[in-house]
Amino acid sequence: MLEPTTPAPRRRGVVLVVAALAALSILAGACGSSNSTSTATTVPAAKAEGTNLPPDEGAPKDGGGVTWGLEAETDSMSPSVGRWALSGHMVASAIFDPLVTLDANGATVPYLATSITPNSDNTVWTITLPSGVTFHDNEPLNAAAVVKNLQADKTSVITSKAMVAVSGIEATDDLTVRVTLSQPWATFPTLLSSQVGYIAAPVQIDDFHGGDHPIGTGPFVFKEWVKNDHFSTTRNVHYWQPGLPHLDQLDFRPVQDAQQRLDELADGTLDAITTLNPASITQVRDDSTLNYLEFAKGDEIFVTLNTQAAPFDNPLARQAVAAATDTASYIDVMSKGVYTTANGPYAPGQLGYLEDTGYPGFDLAKAKDLVTQYTAATGQPLAFTYVGASNVDDARGQQLLKTMWEAAGMQVTLQAVKQEDQIISVVLGNYQAADWRNFSQPDPDTDYVWFSKHGIGGANDAISLNMARYANPAIDTALDAGRATTDASARDADYQTVSRELSTGIPYIWLARVDWMIASNPRVHGYAAAANGSLQTLGAKTWIAGLWID
Repeated sequence: MLEPTTPAPRRRGVVLVVAALAALSILAGACGSSNSTSTATTVPAAKAEGTNLPPDEGAPKDGGGVTWGLEAETDSMSPSVGRWALSGHMVASAIFDPLVTLDANGATVPYLATSITPNSDNTVWTITLPSGVTFHDNEPLNAAAVVKNLQADKTSVITSKAMVAVSGIEATDDLTVRVTLSQPWATFPTLLSSQVGYIAAPVQIDDFHGGDHPIGTGPFVFKEWVKNDHFSTTRNVHYWQPGLPHLDQLDFRPVQDAQQRLDELADGTLDAITTLNPASITQVRDDSTLNYLEFAKGDEIFVTLNTQAAPFDNPLARQAVAAATDTASYIDVMSKGVYTTANGPYAPGQLGYLEDTGYPGFDLAKAKDLVTQYTAATGQPLAFTYVGASNVDDARGQQLLKTMWEAAGMQVTLQAVKQEDQIISVVLGNYQAADWRNFSQPDPDTDYVWFSKHGIGGANDAISLNMARYANPAIDTALDAGRATTDASARDADYQTVSRELSTGIPYIWLARVDWMIASNPRVHGYAAAANGSLQTLGAKTWIAGLWID
């Protein structure tokens, strides 16, 4: 059962993770904190690294405004419609609250909900809501509103696959919702810490264009959205969290060019930014006038291989590409050592992490031999098209990998396309190999849909969130076992099985683990590593309410 305790002072925030179709907006090709306790499973904390924040920021001050620079625009601010990556979640968490968040140990705890209670076999969960909370349009938060949100998520192209195990959603009274599952799911509250857990006002859900003028229960109220220019919000004076938010106004500006974003931070046009650009990260580290926070255990950059299409339906082809990929050189050239090596979907400190997953290392001689074996077995050269996003940084990485693979005797064609076109090609299976970035979420159950057979589209549903379309019974068994218990040791073993099986089957070519950074001028306070150590791309950034300036 998830129940809150008495709130403590909020200084460090929580960053959570989205399930569902967020990978469609997680750069395909580089593409207040919880104050509760819980009996839910505990995920080993992954600590933030590379911080330059004052040890004592002092007492928060009310008033003023902050302009935050984001790396991308978002298509919609509707939880069941928007393809939210980091930028989407930053904006959404100003407007909406999640039902669930994570505590300092990485355990799921209620946030907007007051409690979430399972039955004896974790197949029915009861969500209890607070009384007296209202949406920005003054309509009450109640069970009917939550049911409407969850039903929209259940039927949405964006989020439905993340809810495949949800078989029933009903209001049992005005403040109580019952969710019935088709399988035991002890970590079900994790889903409600994701995009699915954000609760929008019913009038927004009923409006086809509701995502253009969002209405939530969050700390800030929507004011204006001029796409590709700014998204403005004002303080929610009726916010249900006493004393929050501190800011009178919070604006977001999409600035795609990383150097421009950093320049605008330096000249005061922006007050804070997020970035994963290695050059920007290095510059911020060297600038004593800026505050910053890094999280170096974020999601992975990798090549996804379509295992249902030639040549990568043949394990020899996948093995050859893995052996031909010099990841150390890739990290050095592409990030000058800012990024770290990845050998699987889980980062150090997370459940499922293994120092040695069995993933094959760089071995050019072996790669050449595997290419020869492939040609002998199929009568065809090992040839494929590598799809990547059409920007300068990605083009450099694509050319680097092409050179490595061709050194082993492969024939590689590069195809640079708009990111949104690349995303569509991958989820529909119209590709052979492609850039991607995803995984390494605080709780590995959030990654369920990416690896499960349930994430693979069928005859009547072409969309696959299991991008590689890699079906493996051992992985499915381990994933189901991992979500059926709260025993951390048992879950760790289950997800280690996932790591090993992915390293054996090689549906992904691991390249690097990225480093996310928040940087700001010293006047901005209240942001920090999530209580569970995460600063990652996705999730309910409940510290948004705690931002303040002096």
